[in-house]
Amino acid sequence: MVWIPAGTFTQGLDPTGELPSFISDRTSSKNAQPQHEMFLDAFYMDIHEVSYAEFLQFRPQAKYPEGRFNQPIRAISWYEADAYCLWLGKRLPTEFEWEKAARGLAGHRYVWGNEFQKENANFGKTVQPTGNYPNDVSEFEVFDLNGNVSEWTASGYLPYPGSTFKDPNFGQGYKVIRGGAINKREHGFLKEFALLAYRNFAPPQMRSWDTGFRCARSAPKASKTAS
Repeated sequence: MVWIPAGTFTQGLDPTGELPSFISDRTSSKNAQPQHEMFLDAFYMDIHEVSYAEFLQFRPQAKYPEGRFNQPIRAISWYEADAYCLWLGKRLPTEFEWEKAARGLAGHRYVWGNEFQKENANFGKTVQPTGNYPNDVSEFEVFDLNGNVSEWTASGYLPYPGSTFKDPNFGQGYKVIRGGAINKREHGFLKEFALLAYRNFAPPQMRSWDTGFRCARSAPKASKTAS
């Protein structure tokens, strides 16, 4: 795990200057507005997404296709992801922690900067082993936040402070999913998912072949070490 220091960071999208032209449905980004400053206590984040091999230690009776042990686990529910993290004495990251770990203190659109570069992360048609893309790493040295698989967070789907956007899905028990993912046959490649501020959501019982997770842990005061 890596240590993410306490402090403020810029969260959300600025509609006056940050919405790229490929956002075809403007309402799809309104749930990430308004942009605002948020303070977070220090925390730890897994460097990589949880792999099949790691998850099988938690559920050794589970059966998964061979050859995927180094790939991120996916097609599991929020409840299963939450249980795995708790089993290790960890927890799922909040969507706010996830965004800070990804965007860094500079508040970039993508982990590498503000210009979309498809070759920098796994936006292909197949999931890859964790850590395969050296440019898909944040300033805090967390890998695969921009591509490979999207990730469950601990957060319920609610409006941001100061938001005037009305979404009937707010407060209905959905969980926020963050991060870009592979090019699925069902929906193709959705560039807006690669925006680190982009908020997707789903019912916690859902299992999707492009959604996995990683764990986090609260940091003791003045501590910088974790295993």
